Amino acid sequence: MKITEYTVRRRYATAAIVFTMLVLGTYGLINMPIDLLPDVTYPLIKVHIWWRGATPEDIDKNIADPIEHQMATVDGIDYLNSSSIEGMYTLEANFRYGVNVDIAYQDALAAMARVARELQADMDPPVVIKADPSQLPVLQLTVSSTELGLTRLRTWADDWLQDQLVAVAGVAGTEIVGGLKREIRIRLDPAALEKYHLTLSGIAKRLQQENIEQFGGRVTQGNREYIARTTGEYRSLDDIRNVLIVQENGARLMLRDIAQVEDSHEEVRVITRYNGNPAVKISVLKQADADTVEVSKAVAKRIEELKAIIPPSINFGIVENQADYVGAALKGVRNAVLEAAFLVIIILALFLGSWRQVIAMIWALPATLLINYGLMQIAHYSLNIFSLGGLIIAIAVDLDNSIIVIENITRLRREQPDLPVSKLVVAATHQVGPAVFAATLSFLALFLHFCWSAVSPAYCSTSSSWS
Repeated sequence: MKITEYTVRRRYATAAIVFTMLVLGTYGLINMPIDLLPDVTYPLIKVHIWWRGATPEDIDKNIADPIEHQMATVDGIDYLNSSSIEGMYTLEANFRYGVNVDIAYQDALAAMARVARELQADMDPPVVIKADPSQLPVLQLTVSSTELGLTRLRTWADDWLQDQLVAVAGVAGTEIVGGLKREIRIRLDPAALEKYHLTLSGIAKRLQQENIEQFGGRVTQGNREYIARTTGEYRSLDDIRNVLIVQENGARLMLRDIAQVEDSHEEVRVITRYNGNPAVKISVLKQADADTVEVSKAVAKRIEELKAIIPPSINFGIVENQADYVGAALKGVRNAVLEAAFLVIIILALFLGSWRQVIAMIWALPATLLINYGLMQIAHYSLNIFSLGGLIIAIAVDLDNSIIVIENITRLRREQPDLPVSKLVVAATHQVGPAVFAATLSFLALFLHFCWSAVSPAYCSTSSSWS
């Protein structure tokens, strides 16, 4: 093994290289992002469309058929999986492994653009997203109040609290579920509609025409120019009640004459409770390159700051915190390393009987870990449950190989006590080096074969590269 011979003959150069790698590894360990899952890109595109009031049959006929016919023509598609329920259509476009997801995403957007003119005008715009398991919520918290109603609480969370959390460094966005979403309801009098020969579509059109704010032109006065805008958006319930529906022969028919306008909420579809009490749940999403633990701490700190300025009746609760899982995983690896080091010391002391060999093994373990952290930092990996699992496997292989080499050095030293230490180390390594190298490659090949056979290739490539 030429590398062993070089390291023995050029000790200072080897020491400098090892020291540099240890410094790099220490830097990588300090600055490496911590996450629950690796940054894995699935070849999956999701499409969500909301069409209020539509039946599953309407969605299947007017949305599913045209969209799926277009999506089936996208290059690299493997299979489509869709569901149609009342008011919502969901499509999962699964692509073959090896397809560039970014290109597939652009192709899916192009397909949706081609089919857009065939879709219904009153449905919501399609939402097209790339599946990303690493973008699970880093923090799920609840907001409840003993004084505010669920409608006011949900409005407060949408309009104010959400902006406060998004402003935290590393937070990409939030998802709010539960509570009662504010809704202005207009209850029309059927008898009045029949009396004045009015239709629902006509009233809806008048309401839409009156609720508008747009550019009104420019007004020039001397050397000054003013921009005019029409401010016609509704500001209160009275603005809606006073909408003119019909004017004929000097008579004016207002909306208040034929309907009741109420400040209410949408129909309850989702009920959220925390410890048995009604609440609003907020899921905090992090940016792709952000540290899960740091983002979680920053959000928790921001919440503590907000408690000083929000009403005392509002209470926060933590449903789930990914930082807890990450911390438990790191603690488990730390304990495994300490236990392995303790067992290595005992076994080597009993079977090899040399404190110098014990020190060599104790030094090899943290040095290998630090160097690996440096390589992970260069490759832009993160500490997660997969990388930590790979590190544990790497530690076991490293210890096995080190014990074999040290035991062979010990054997040669007993057989040839007059041989210089430098030549002894090179000779012992030459004897067992090819076998150790072949065993390591065999282990790696077995590991890769298991990954490709039992788990998805995306996870396999992430795990095997770390191990």
